[in-house]
Amino acid sequence: MKVCVLFNPKAGAAGQFAAIEDALGRTLGPDVTFVELGGKDDLARVTEPDARRGFDLVVIAGGDGTVHAVVNGLGPHFPNVPLGVLPLGTGNDFCRTLAVPLDPVAAVEVLRDGRPRAIDVARVEGGRTGFMVNAATGGFSGRVASEVTSDLKEFWGPLAYLRGAVGPAAEPPRYRVTLRLDGGPPETFDALNVVVANGRTAAGGFPVAPTASPEDGKLDVVVVRPGDALDLSVLAARLMHGDYLTDENVTHRLARWVELDSDPPMPFSIDGEPSEGSRWVFTVVPGALRVLTGPDYRPAPPAEPAVEEDEPPTPVSEAPKGLGPRLFGLLAGLLLLVKRTPRGYALGLFLIAAAVLTFAWLASGVLGGRWDEWNRSVLLAVSGRTAEPRPSGADELQARTLTPLDRVALAVTWLGGGRGTLAVVGGLLAAFLARRRYLDAATLLAVYGGVLLLESVLKPLFAVARPELFEPLAPVGGFSFPSGHALRGVGIFGFLAGLLAVGRPAAWRWALAAVCVLAGAAVCWSRVYIGVHWPTDVLAGALAATAWVVACLIARHYATTRPRKAARTDAH
Repeated sequence: MKVCVLFNPKAGAAGQFAAIEDALGRTLGPDVTFVELGGKDDLARVTEPDARRGFDLVVIAGGDGTVHAVVNGLGPHFPNVPLGVLPLGTGNDFCRTLAVPLDPVAAVEVLRDGRPRAIDVARVEGGRTGFMVNAATGGFSGRVASEVTSDLKEFWGPLAYLRGAVGPAAEPPRYRVTLRLDGGPPETFDALNVVVANGRTAAGGFPVAPTASPEDGKLDVVVVRPGDALDLSVLAARLMHGDYLTDENVTHRLARWVELDSDPPMPFSIDGEPSEGSRWVFTVVPGALRVLTGPDYRPAPPAEPAVEEDEPPTPVSEAPKGLGPRLFGLLAGLLLLVKRTPRGYALGLFLIAAAVLTFAWLASGVLGGRWDEWNRSVLLAVSGRTAEPRPSGADELQARTLTPLDRVALAVTWLGGGRGTLAVVGGLLAAFLARRRYLDAATLLAVYGGVLLLESVLKPLFAVARPELFEPLAPVGGFSFPSGHALRGVGIFGFLAGLLAVGRPAAWRWALAAVCVLAGAAVCWSRVYIGVHWPTDVLAGALAATAWVVACLIARHYATTRPRKAARTDAH
């Protein structure tokens, strides 16, 4: 078999050509002609019909840019001689679609054993005229391609495209794009990115068109609309996982003929070669090029089973293999959960998670004794007392003259106690019911019942003893962690603060919400001041109450908004 190898000495992995040359000799025999590619004139010389005559196989040893140049040199009347590719570039996306091994030495086996297939190419008109074999990526992708210089590829290697995305990601572009597909009516989009693809990946393995088939006589057209940072994060994760075509910010079409107008002019990367223009036309040339494919090559992704017998199967994207894509799939799922959760709910869920995790961190430190010294020093500093043995005779409280601050602390601690919170809850319930605010009344009962349940479960679970540094102002028994007063005080007053904050914006509401927050904090302070709780006790109680209050407010908001959404849906 006579073989012509067109070698690009400037390709990213050209240093491996000595090993490739040796492998070619062992695999294909001595009848191999090597042609080192130079400029465009040299390329035209070696791809003209007379130069190709007599060869059974033409091999391109280079990257996607070299493939693009050779294919354009071979067109428009593509030869029947099969074309092989040895990947020496940075991205090697054409080889990925053909399932050619990315190790160029291993790819030599495909030249001997590969299956010849007739694949489509696309005629390109507009900002660039010629042929495309893999993909045209425009907008954001086009700007990235313009950033990826030869020096950047040499320094960063396969990471060059990620490095090139840093600048465009800081200020994402926006284009007004009008598409006409197969002569149909125009469709207009605000676009961040546009892909017109014959192959499946671009920019070094990014699955920009994971359902594309290079043999179906159609191009995959993908339009990505602009979005906020969370939208784009979801898209990026789903892109890396290979399933972004179903995202709500993505439009996916198939067409034999694509006409695209862009304002402002859109930069495109055509098989890795940058160009720019306001108008582009892509036309499929079916089965124009014969290529050698690897053993794992699939003309199209696997098809889902049809629901109806007469319904054709639908191709589905095949997620890239390996741990990395699976991790990106997990990240995409988490980001989608956040994205599809209403913004207020997302903030609430974050607060709940933060409160629960911090509670667990505090609890582990308390049980492990890591907070002992800190608890002791803060308790003495807040109370203004010194560590001293408990008196054995008369009650120290009777002998001690109460200061105004002592009296304030005792009053505040009563407010967070059983009788005080019962009085506050009873008064609020009466007010809510009088104003027919039944949902608020039910939510308050849920908050109150929940903090009482948390206290009854958590105290015996941790069984932490109360401080005994000095005789407290209001002696109590039972366990210390978490503080029941903090649970009740932060729970009830935190609920009131949240209720005021989520209402209509008004200065007086925010002022009352601030007073409620201060009241809950004062209850926590009082328990440390009078000497019946460690600081970690009140912090843990406040965290547990916060998590429960936020959960109750989320439920209240959901119950308030769901009927309205349902009513709007029914109205349509």
